[in-house]
Amino acid sequence: MTDCEYLPVNLDRQLDTEPTEHDSTLAARLTSPRLRKLLHTAIGLSEDSVDLLTTMTTRLRAAEGMILRDPLDDC
Repeated sequence: MTDCEYLPVNLDRQLDTEPTEHDSTLAARLTSPRLRKLLHTAIGLSEDSVDLLTTMTTRLRAAEGMILRDPLDDC
């Protein structure tokens, strides 16, 4: 089970221009140290920057032959 499958995340929430205490609290609760560090680094980035990182991640996974699984498909 991945962190995003058991931590409540509002996927419809618009990204804020300023990081919130909620963002830091959620990132601190993650069990994966690498993911936790990534989120702490990404807090406060613009929506365009987050989209760019997401696109790069998807392309890197595709290049490595990894299929990205949507955790919401199991719900």
